[in-house]
Amino acid sequence: MSFRIGRRRFVMSFPMVCLMTAAVLLDTTQSVILCFTAALMHELGHLAALRYYGSVPTEIRLTLFDVAITDTDKHIRSTKAQLIIVLAGVTVNFVSAAVCLLLYRLTDQELLWLFFTAHLTLGLFNSLPIESLDGGEALMLLLEHRFSPRTAQCLLTVLSLLLLLPLACAGFWLLLLCPCNFSLLLTSLYLLTALKRHGSSR
Repeated sequence: MSFRIGRRRFVMSFPMVCLMTAAVLLDTTQSVILCFTAALMHELGHLAALRYYGSVPTEIRLTLFDVAITDTDKHIRSTKAQLIIVLAGVTVNFVSAAVCLLLYRLTDQELLWLFFTAHLTLGLFNSLPIESLDGGEALMLLLEHRFSPRTAQCLLTVLSLLLLLPLACAGFWLLLLCPCNFSLLLTSLYLLTALKRHGSSR
């Protein structure tokens, strides 16, 4: 499924469309909708930073596990500017989490606690120094300042594997304890697959 808004082309995978439809129809607690909203705010943080630096992404692709923003200007920006863009999403999540926590303490509304949890979880997860995540991209930018691109890529790949393998094991253990909770395992396997795909393309 694809559509255009101005100069931007949006592409949504079929599983993503199915998941969003199911969430709207079946999510009685509104927790899934709040997670989607937190993820949307995360990506809007990246887009706002891109706009600040005068860049307009040509394509935004939404899949079940990630959002890929086509940024053709990233190789001509300074490292500082690129770091700000990469970390804008998690910054939005952490600031929003702090605001939600403050409002929850004042009002004791359960939805605010769920929204706080969604923002905090998303921010912490994307901050992990794993390739394909914001934390990994930020670390890659810093490593390239001290090492050659090839060495920096090798270091990031090794660190990503050291973090992803325990996460995948934890996801498998969680699946054994609660057969319906497979999100961590699927996400870990997806990131491992993306890591392998990226390595084979080099």
